[in-house]
Amino acid sequence: MEPSKSIATQVARKMDRGVSEVNTLIDALAGILREQCQQLNTVAIPGFGAFEPVKEDEKIVTDLSTGKRLLLPPCVTLTFKPSHLLKKRLNLK
Repeated sequence: MEPSKSIATQVARKMDRGVSEVNTLIDALAGILREQCQQLNTVAIPGFGAFEPVKEDEKIVTDLSTGKRLLLPPCVTLTFKPSHLLKKRLNLK
């Protein structure tokens, strides 16, 4: 597999589908992840893993270069936990 090939191209070839069809599926998955994670819902894909949103509260930090205090707004970060099956397939521990 050449590293320059996109994942969509690789999946399309492996599934004998068009790249545009695979891109549509990838866009749909990304949309579902965005919607569910904005609501702080975990999205699990059986045999692959789970995308889990983590909400971080607002906090005050000090800018080390100026010494000024800054308020960082709350944010949601996304973590991924691979399934046991995926770890086994990839020979991860």
